[in-house]
Amino acid sequence: MEELRKSGLGAFVAIAADGRRQAALGKLTERIREAGAGCSVWLGNAYVADSDRLFLWIPVFLGIGVALYFGLPFEPPLWLALAPVVPTAWALWRTRHSSIFAPLSAAILCVVIGFAATTFRSHVVAAPVLERPMAGNLSAKVLSVETTETGALSAILAPSAFGRLLPADLPARVKVNIRQRDATLRPGAEVNLRTRLMPPPEPVLPYGFDFARQSWFSSLGAVGFAYTAPKETAAPAGLGESLIILRMRIGERIRSRIGGTGGAVAAALITGERASIPDSISTDLRAAGIYHVLSISGLHMVLFAGSLFWVVRACLVLVPGLALRYPIKKWAATIAILGATFYLVISGAAVATQRAWIMICLMFLAVLLDRPALSIRNVMLAATVILLWRPESLIGASFQMSFSAVIALIAFYESEPVCRWTSRPRGAGIEALISRAFAYILGIALTSIVAGTATGVIAAFHFNRIAIYGLAGNMAAMPLVGIVVMPMALVSLLLMPLGLDGPALWAMGKGVDGMLAIAHEVAAWNGADRMVSAAPLLALVVTVLGALWLTLWRANWRYAGILPIVVGLGLWGSGPRPDILVDRDAALFALRGADGHLVLTASRPSYTAGQWLRYEGDERTARDAARSEFMQCDGRGCAYREPGRPSIAFPETLGAVVEDCERSEIVIAAVSVPRQTRKECAARLLLDYFFFWRNGATAINLDEDGQLHIVTARQMRGARPWVQRRPKNQ
Repeated sequence: MEELRKSGLGAFVAIAADGRRQAALGKLTERIREAGAGCSVWLGNAYVADSDRLFLWIPVFLGIGVALYFGLPFEPPLWLALAPVVPTAWALWRTRHSSIFAPLSAAILCVVIGFAATTFRSHVVAAPVLERPMAGNLSAKVLSVETTETGALSAILAPSAFGRLLPADLPARVKVNIRQRDATLRPGAEVNLRTRLMPPPEPVLPYGFDFARQSWFSSLGAVGFAYTAPKETAAPAGLGESLIILRMRIGERIRSRIGGTGGAVAAALITGERASIPDSISTDLRAAGIYHVLSISGLHMVLFAGSLFWVVRACLVLVPGLALRYPIKKWAATIAILGATFYLVISGAAVATQRAWIMICLMFLAVLLDRPALSIRNVMLAATVILLWRPESLIGASFQMSFSAVIALIAFYESEPVCRWTSRPRGAGIEALISRAFAYILGIALTSIVAGTATGVIAAFHFNRIAIYGLAGNMAAMPLVGIVVMPMALVSLLLMPLGLDGPALWAMGKGVDGMLAIAHEVAAWNGADRMVSAAPLLALVVTVLGALWLTLWRANWRYAGILPIVVGLGLWGSGPRPDILVDRDAALFALRGADGHLVLTASRPSYTAGQWLRYEGDERTARDAARSEFMQCDGRGCAYREPGRPSIAFPETLGAVVEDCERSEIVIAAVSVPRQTRKECAARLLLDYFFFWRNGATAINLDEDGQLHIVTARQMRGARPWVQRRPKNQ
């Protein structure tokens, strides 16, 4: 009886008082005990069945530690981040024999290590950041250079002198756009040019993408453009510079041999230089769901190194007696690792490419050690290495999309039904040929569906776009990429030193042209590229954790991960929807009308306007968004007056500020306002230029009760090393 009361079943005590009441209660209590014991046994069996999968959660908890670092509103001291490592490691050692506390201690240790690694990384990459826009003569070493679609140069330079800046204040790296005709740059050369440099731009939304944070972890301290063409003062020297020049020459050769847009795309597939690809082509590839082809990552590494592995092994088999006496499979794996390393170097060694190289090397290392080449353990080991090496990768779309696709695909193809289907006998003759062809087509379809589903949520979160017909685009284009484009890329690189790469490049160009034709056709379908409104970070976190629970476990309790996935998707579109937006320079304003759409104060297309509309999932152009009968603009500013909405003014002169203070409820000025004028202003809210200069992009929300809530980029970013400190008294 007491047990029933404690378990919340006290209502059963009120069973009719008869001679069988005690027997009924006894049976009920026994059934409850049996159910509890059965649940415990089921959970215990699931835990035992998945005990060998606990290793897979190491990068997940490392990632939680990394996320904790980026979620802080302040920069933690290095000693404070490193201090907990030893105590938690000692706790793990003490509890290593416990089946419960050992995994718990290991999880806590991983979180602590992830947090410490990110803090340490932030201190390692720390470099001066330009405090304000400046112009002057720049002397620098060329680190890398790309040619854009318009023929301009985009270069990363390491400054040795700039204007009157002291050597201690010089940024470690700067990014400069050079638009002068006939300008040339050679990596490794010392150059001199006159430039205008600015600090890395802040977010255009309080909760938007922070380019300054990304620049901090790249030691990029300024961006700008050149007034004059660069003059070379010293020639390049060194192995690193020679490899970069080799990469540039390979790209130039591919572009010149293939020509046109196909040459630019083919060069990007080998060298990673995407700046010369027209925006219209990139748009079509995104709409068709095959833009991932341009990012040199796992797909390219597998096709390139895998093709090399197959070719070498096939050639070695042709040698009589060699395959029977020597481990030619391991020889081929070794050569494939060397080939993948060469591909890494000539492709520019971007973060996504480095990640793919680590994964492919682990795969071939498993071949050398007689282990399964592709498994979920290898993938999670690669994720662990990357999170310890470059923990900032976690918050990038490239890391998230790459690993989500690979994890989902391996989990899918390791599932029991798929394993049974792939291992069934295929027969012989024509029947076997038809069966294999059908299996290949079905494999492409299933791979596209699984990978597209896994990456679609992440792409929608970061880019606010969904490729509706991505399955059709991938099924049509990927056979060309896998059978023609990438194998011909490998052959052309092997024959290029001999000057015999012409036929291979011709075939590669035809394959690229076919891929682009498919992309253009699919992108032309109605609704191919659909924009979606932004989601809160919580939606992505809950969805990803649910997906990891679903894919990393094997026992039936993995299906519990479906619930957080549903909850996360249900939160989509519930992100902040501000009523007023002001950009970081107080040069563009937007407000939400009664119809729920944003109205812009300027019709000129700009990066900020595009980002604001994209965040809303709004497919209108800036010109369309600026059309409103309630917005009136003249040379002194703009005013918005709609029935049922607060009157809002955006004055651009001090005289207009004084007038609008009498006629508008909210005044947001693009000029600085004297203190006396602010005191005399009758508006409910007055914000001037210096407010935005100090706080960056600003969002204002209007409650139904008339309350105003202001959120600024500075408030959301916190006091971090990549956030500029600006005094409040200016």
